[in-house]
Amino acid sequence: MELPESDEAQLNDLEDTNLNISDIDNLKRLTNRRFIERVSGDIVEHIQDDEFQLESIGKKPGTYYRDLIFAIIQIRLPEEEAKRDWRDILKHKYLLSEKLGRNVGIHVATLDYYTNIKKRFTNPKIVDAHEYVDTASRAITDDLTKAYNRHFFDDEFKKLFIQARTTGRGFSLIMLDLDHFKIYNDLNGHIQGDIALIETVRILHAVSSKDDIVCRYGGEEFTILLSAQPVNLAFKTAEHIRQAIYDYRFVNEQLLPGGRLSASLGVTTYRSDIANPQDMIEEADVALYRAKNGGRNRVKVFLNDSAD
Repeated sequence: MELPESDEAQLNDLEDTNLNISDIDNLKRLTNRRFIERVSGDIVEHIQDDEFQLESIGKKPGTYYRDLIFAIIQIRLPEEEAKRDWRDILKHKYLLSEKLGRNVGIHVATLDYYTNIKKRFTNPKIVDAHEYVDTASRAITDDLTKAYNRHFFDDEFKKLFIQARTTGRGFSLIMLDLDHFKIYNDLNGHIQGDIALIETVRILHAVSSKDDIVCRYGGEEFTILLSAQPVNLAFKTAEHIRQAIYDYRFVNEQLLPGGRLSASLGVTTYRSDIANPQDMIEEADVALYRAKNGGRNRVKVFLNDSAD
C-alpha cells in the first residue's frame, strides 16, 4: 500500500528527528570510547577493523555506518547510503590530509564532504558530540523519572498512528494514573512523592517488554505504547503492571485509603474507524476514568460499542 503524500511526509519528518534512548546510549558509546577516531585512522596507533568495532559496539548489522555518520554530523541516512558515504569520507579525508600535509581529522573531513562534495549543507555548524548527546537526552526524557517525556510521546504516538493507518499494523495504548497520589504527596511530602514516581517507572520498565515505550504523560499519569500488541495482549500487559504496582511496598502507603498505593489503567487499540491520534488518546482516557470510577486499582478496556 502506497503512503498518502501527507502521511509519508509526516512520517519521514518524525523518523528524521526522533531520537530514542538506544540511539543516545549508542552515541555515548561511540563518542566516549572514541570508536569514530579509531576506525577512521585519526588515532593511528589504535586503528581497528570496522568489523571488529561492529562486534565491540554490540550493535546489530544494519545500523553501524548509519550511527557513525549520525554521531559525527547528526543526519540520518539509510545504512547502505551511510556505508557508501563513510568510504567516500575516508577517501576525502586522505586527499585533504595529503594536500594540507597534516591529518585533518574525521570530523572536519565529514563536514567538508557533506558541505562541498555532496552539497547537503549551506550553513553547517560543528557541535560537540558530548554536548549534543546530553542535549538530545534531556530533550526526550523526563528529568525526574528518566522515562520518555510528553514531547517524545506525542511524536512517537503520531508515528505509530500513521504507520497503523497506512500499513494496517496495529498498536495499543495504555494510560495509567496512580490512585490517591495527591493524598500520598500530602502525607509524605514531595520528595517521597518523587521517589514513588521514580519507583513506578522502574516497575513499568521491569514489567513491559523492551519494545514498549514508557512515558511520563504528566504528574502521576503515565502512558505505555505497545507497538505491535492487539487488545487482548495489551490488557494482559496492563493487568501485570497493575498487579506489580499493587504488590510493591511504597513507603508509608498504609496511610492511604485501602492501605496501598495502586494504579488505575485504561487500554485502547488502534482501529481503522479512529479518525485521528487525539481520538485514540481520548478513548484510553475514557477507559482510565471508568477504572477510577469503578473503584480504582483496576484495568478497563475501551471497546467500540462501549460495552466494557
